[in-house]
Amino acid sequence: MLVKTPAMKLPVDVRSAKTEDDILILSGAANAMPCTVEITGKELWSLTGHILRPSVIGLMLKTLFASKES
Repeated sequence: MLVKTPAMKLPVDVRSAKTEDDILILSGAANAMPCTVEITGKELWSLTGHILRPSVIGLMLKTLFASKES
């Protein structure tokens, strides 16, 4: 995943996901710096609405059936 800001582009590697106190917590690293993303239930519903679009579902299916690159 790549996070882009006006100041920089930062590659983020999500390594685990868990729920705690009704919050989805994604843990990983941004470059070498450990980081977490905390998503509330309301934010998760909003994100789901953005993901469940035909173009995004098409990308997911395309990726699922694409040949593996070495």
